[in-house]
Amino acid sequence: MREMKDFDQKVQIEYPTIWRYKVIGENAKKTREAIESVTKRPTTITFSKQSNRGKYQSFNADIMVHSEEEREKIYQDLKKHEDIKMVL
Repeated sequence: MREMKDFDQKVQIEYPTIWRYKVIGENAKKTREAIESVTKRPTTITFSKQSNRGKYQSFNADIMVHSEEEREKIYQDLKKHEDIKMVL
């Protein structure tokens, strides 16, 4: 059996790559607009699902990233936006 310490290695990602962010918000239109305002470049945004009670909608945002730093910056910028509740 493998131990947890065996899984401490960082995953190697080859750049450039298309990265998928899962973005969750309360208002579908505002969430889409927020994604577009943060990424400021071609991004494929597709509806993913709605919560059981219909309060939240999730979207997949696929975007070309060229480095780890760029990928992380987009993630942080999405998280900071007032119309976005969560980013995975």
